[in-house]
Amino acid sequence: MRIAACYTYPVKGMTTHSMPALELRPGESVVGDRAFIFAFGNAEMMGSIGWVSKRQSVTMLNTPYLPWIESGWDPETRELTVTVMEQTRKADVDDPASRAEMSEWMTDVVLGLPENPLRGRPEREPLRLLGDGASRFTDRGPTQISLGGLDSLADLSDKAGVDVDMRRFRLNFSVEGVGEWDEFEWVGKRVKIGESVEIDVTAPIQRCNAVNASPTGEGRDLDLMKVLNAEYGHLNFGVEANVVVGGEVQVGDELTVVE
Repeated sequence: MRIAACYTYPVKGMTTHSMPALELRPGESVVGDRAFIFAFGNAEMMGSIGWVSKRQSVTMLNTPYLPWIESGWDPETRELTVTVMEQTRKADVDDPASRAEMSEWMTDVVLGLPENPLRGRPEREPLRLLGDGASRFTDRGPTQISLGGLDSLADLSDKAGVDVDMRRFRLNFSVEGVGEWDEFEWVGKRVKIGESVEIDVTAPIQRCNAVNASPTGEGRDLDLMKVLNAEYGHLNFGVEANVVVGGEVQVGDELTVVE
């Protein structure tokens, strides 16, 4: 079994970044992954980092055209960039005024999308840019990483009658060489990646309607939730894990299940 691809998402819900390698640290999710989020103005923040749920922020669940928007994060300059139709805005994340300008601009951008959670809900405006580069806005808390098998994807594609893009599932890693749905058997076990990285696989990932949205921003174009339920009797794709021993994970690294 090998790592086939590495993915990260500087701003939750926006365009996928395919990377040659990702850095993992114990007790954290992927470094730089989902480091920022645009939350509703009335969102309730939880914990010391101000974590918010996907239901109180702009995500693929409620804004299926969001992956059409490109984002980038430079930890050295502390600058966040967002690009819409070749128009790029930048924000110094350490400057409250700069963050506010980005938030107001994104509010207008989201209101202009064909489907969005702001229209008719003025109490959600303006959006708030949350995150400082170290924060993590993964669905299940700030320590989650995620993996999924290419053979499972091929089987799902066969059942759906269309080539399903792995990017729909917003995973950190795709894995080749693991049998169809066999990654579910990793739950409760430790997996070694490469020479030194170790992760504990904790649970399958139960999906939501976000997977019905195109990963390139064309809106909802499939009903994968219906396919998963009808064909497999569950809504799961991929597994989540916590990092025990950190390090760099590269495309091509081998995976070994530690019994």
